[in-house]
Amino acid sequence: MWPTASIERAARWLAPLPRHVRAMGYASELAALGRRSRRCASAWRTHLDNSREVMLEAAGRCPAGGKALIVGSGLLLDIPLAELAGRFREVVLADIAHVRGVRRAAGRFANVRLRRVDVTGVVSEVYRRGRARRGGALPQHRPDAFLDEGFDLTVSANVLSQLPVIPNGYAARRIRDLPGAAIEAFSRALVLNHLTWLARFEGVVCLITDLERWYCHGSRVVEREPSLWGIELPPGAREWVWDIAPRPDMDSRFDIRHRVAGYAGFPKQAWLDAGPPG
Repeated sequence: MWPTASIERAARWLAPLPRHVRAMGYASELAALGRRSRRCASAWRTHLDNSREVMLEAAGRCPAGGKALIVGSGLLLDIPLAELAGRFREVVLADIAHVRGVRRAAGRFANVRLRRVDVTGVVSEVYRRGRARRGGALPQHRPDAFLDEGFDLTVSANVLSQLPVIPNGYAARRIRDLPGAAIEAFSRALVLNHLTWLARFEGVVCLITDLERWYCHGSRVVEREPSLWGIELPPGAREWVWDIAPRPDMDSRFDIRHRVAGYAGFPKQAWLDAGPPG
């Protein structure tokens, strides 16, 4: 579990980061996530418990020992790190940045390693284009990180819908007259490429992602906003609601909730054979 020390202070103790990672706002986003997790701790409990349960169910489908990869390890809020470290010979926590508290938590286990990696493969190029104020189609890349490292379990932990968020925001701020169609195509490609990348891993794949954002008055859903840019996931997921920002945390008018799907075993071959529904 994430330590109780100040997230903001910890963010300043990040390992040395490439300039573009810090400039685009990844460190400040981690700090904001930490602040919200503390303000909304009670509302988040069910989501975090469900996320951990799905990951442990996926781990239980793997042979004892072996290797596990956690993509989007973040602040470890939703990661059952002690249990995973006890089950696997090696656990790799992969994210674009790791705050000091995460480094400290990982250091308690001899078999846990941190890997700083952009799993999309496009962040540095978006930064370069933004710095140059250069428009046109945003970059696309077919990820291949970690595919040859023999993981028995690969977890994508509440990160899929977030992959386009910071690159989109940076590009929109820096590139004048960027067409909405370019943002949509770029975002959809990031989501599709991440799912196809996951499906190429040989071991068990666990996927946890939000599907929709709901704007609510009490129990009534006033508005629904899709999270995955029109991409539909295959059936078979466990679903729950994440009460991510009860009013007025994010909006004075609405409670913000996410509809979340958790796959202890993402249907990899079905995805590769049929392609993305929708």
